[in-house]
Amino acid sequence: MSAPGMGHAASASGLGGQPHPRHGVVPEVAGDNRLSLAALVDGVVALIGGLALSQRVFHATGGVAEFLPAFILCVLAVSFVNHVFGTLVLRVSLGKLLFGMRVLRWKDGGRPRFWQTLGRWMFGFVVIVLQFVLEGASVGQACGLRTVRRR
Repeated sequence: MSAPGMGHAASASGLGGQPHPRHGVVPEVAGDNRLSLAALVDGVVALIGGLALSQRVFHATGGVAEFLPAFILCVLAVSFVNHVFGTLVLRVSLGKLLFGMRVLRWKDGGRPRFWQTLGRWMFGFVVIVLQFVLEGASVGQACGLRTVRRR
């Protein structure tokens, strides 16, 4: 049986407040409400950042047909930098930073690796689209990474 606030996988892997021989105590798994709020903030950052970047980089004068592809590429670029490079360098995206979370490797509590963060970012798009269908699936625990509360 899982401890309160922890998913089944967290308790089965020995993480979530348990001591780890290499990395000390691994913090408690972040709740779905925190993850949802962080995802909302990250989405707004991507949209506003993508809009600003598309206006700065691509001076579209041909209307929506030219603007929309540039806008979508810029939103994806801002999201990529926030989620992949932010997680590699700081262990957080901006949304997670605001809500007191960080991302670590599921098995040993160590720093995320590039391919894990890339896979997690791409997996996030699938989960966001199918969130209502896939109840229980969470971007917080994907691709060998886990989002936890900061100590």
